[in-house]
Amino acid sequence: MEIHDVLDALAIHGDDRVDCLALYADRRDDADVARAVAAITRGFGTFDEVPVELPTRHPLTWLTAYLVLTPAVIQWHRDRGIPERVTADTLADVGRHVALSRRVTGEFGLQTWEWLLHHVTARIFALGRLQFALQRADAAIPGAVAAGDWVLAAHIPETGPLLPALVDESLAAARTFFDQHFPDHPVAAVTCDSWMLDPYLLERMPPSSNLGAFSRRFTPFGELADGPTEALYFVFRTRDTGRVGTLPRETSLQRAVLDRFESGQTWQTARGYLLLPPGGAPG
Repeated sequence: MEIHDVLDALAIHGDDRVDCLALYADRRDDADVARAVAAITRGFGTFDEVPVELPTRHPLTWLTAYLVLTPAVIQWHRDRGIPERVTADTLADVGRHVALSRRVTGEFGLQTWEWLLHHVTARIFALGRLQFALQRADAAIPGAVAAGDWVLAAHIPETGPLLPALVDESLAAARTFFDQHFPDHPVAAVTCDSWMLDPYLLERMPPSSNLGAFSRRFTPFGELADGPTEALYFVFRTRDTGRVGTLPRETSLQRAVLDRFESGQTWQTARGYLLLPPGGAPG
């Protein structure tokens, strides 16, 4: 693949595309990039059972490695019969996050380079509205999952409203997709680890809201963990708590996030699960 084809596959456009072309030309043969490529390659297709070592934490080094490795990711998908639409939707997350970095910082970069290791090691797949990462459960869920069982970790890209019908379609697609393409990694449950499952938020979001309906699909398990700026970042794309007094209060979600900060409380992340019954219908 030529570099322009790679940028098309990653949905990188505009100023980000210009900067990626320059980055690729200048750094594709760097020693640090080669080490990052080697680290990713060792974990490729292992669903995180071979963790990716981090020889550097420089975001642009990792972005360059992603540009280098995109043809291999696409070929891995093709070899396993992954539909082209799934491949395209999955890899488009790279361009989305490059654009997000510019939006948040005002500069070219990739703040979320570590998250995108999921995509370039072929661990995560976009199936409609949701993304699902195939991984081992790190803890037992009583009556549902044993520690070490395969599960699907659900993630919510910034691609539009979280409509219940679209979530239903994604969950049904997940059962069919993983049964078909990864039958040696049977899954029975979807997990979610998010600030969206914080009980504080659930108390304030009506069940009829898209977010409330999504969160209430999941049965809580495990302990809450402090995530002081998670809600602030995902709702307002900033972690600067000094801006709380100036941020908009146009939606019930925005008001809930800001009210908690102004009350001196700390946002938390919570864990939940839902079961995928045989046959593909969402639980």
